[in-house]
Amino acid sequence: MSGLFSGKSSYRTGSGLFNQPLDDQLSDIRDDIAALTKLLAKRGDKASHLVRDRAHDARSSAEAGLGDLMEGAEEMLSDLRRRYASTERQVRHTVREHPLATIGILAAAGLLAASLLRK
Repeated sequence: MSGLFSGKSSYRTGSGLFNQPLDDQLSDIRDDIAALTKLLAKRGDKASHLVRDRAHDARSSAEAGLGDLMEGAEEMLSDLRRRYASTERQVRHTVREHPLATIGILAAAGLLAASLLRK
């Protein structure tokens, strides 16, 4: 077994890692680091694009959901307004048709509320 961590020195035997001059070894290491840096940059770019695409899709989905929610809320509000107007018309009609009964009902409701509040 010959190598950097073996008992025998590769440099003395003329084979292995120490066969190259130190400048060449440093140059090889620099080249390896540059290649690794380029690879990491490419992977970072791919990951960045993937994250941007997912964020764009999520935003589009959220905007569509919000649009649907707003549309549904507007429909509910419109329906509530129609029901309120219809109920208001019915109450006005009933009060005009039966004013004494209306006063009697309101008086009874007032007496009931007063008796409940006393207890």
